Amino acid sequence: MCIYANHAGLTMLETTIDNLQSITVDSLLDGSNNVSLDVVPPTIMQQGYAILPPGYCLSLMNRCVSYEQAVVWAVQAPDGGSIHCLALAFINWSFI
Repeated sequence: MCIYANHAGLTMLETTIDNLQSITVDSLLDGSNNVSLDVVPPTIMQQGYAILPPGYCLSLMNRCVSYEQAVVWAVQAPDGGSIHCLALAFINWSFI
């Protein structure tokens, strides 16, 4: 589930702040032919982050979005012992 996005993120996802909670990480990255969702979580658990290769995903309006790179990292909960959520940054994205 997504809980925050800046203006560029909302534009890329073609959504509003109110719809963010309906978006899951797997729905964002499922369209990419270069990302195996089986590899990402263990990498994040070991390193705290994962760098994803160029790929593409679908906006909520089913438009294809390409990106040069994406970074996914774990956001720690206030207790410091658990993961609160995952953060994503898409670098040089565009609609195709």
